[in-house]
Amino acid sequence: MCSTPLTIREYAYVSITGPGTHENITEVLGLQPSEAWNVGEMNGRTGRPRRQMRWMLYSGLDDTHPLNQHIELLFLRLKAKADALRLLWIDYDLTLVCVGHFPQTGHGQHFDREQIRQAAQLGLAFDLDFYTVDSDQNET
Repeated sequence: MCSTPLTIREYAYVSITGPGTHENITEVLGLQPSEAWNVGEMNGRTGRPRRQMRWMLYSGLDDTHPLNQHIELLFLRLKAKADALRLLWIDYDLTLVCVGHFPQTGHGQHFDREQIRQAAQLGLAFDLDFYTVDSDQNET
């Protein structure tokens, strides 16, 4: 049995996928992505070409901060870009991706009415990726 305490990691980012290039998203938003790639670019982890364009914006916090803090910072950064985001709604998928790595005791996430309202105003869907960490896994 592992004597190291289980790690709780939480983070969120905004992902925009769709046609064209990530440079187009950057131009429309006037905001540099945290990470981005185009169709056909090589994935460094798999060695395979990417099958879709993706533009991502991270909160800037590390994964030891609560998920709500990541979300709050992302909403704050994107609020000024709401009009530009609306230009992307028709052709692109705009998603708030929330990720958590938690002990087996489980975890849930509550989104209050204000968070739902802000996400809707920005045209963001939610993607919740929550994972359990077994006591014998070494999660870093």
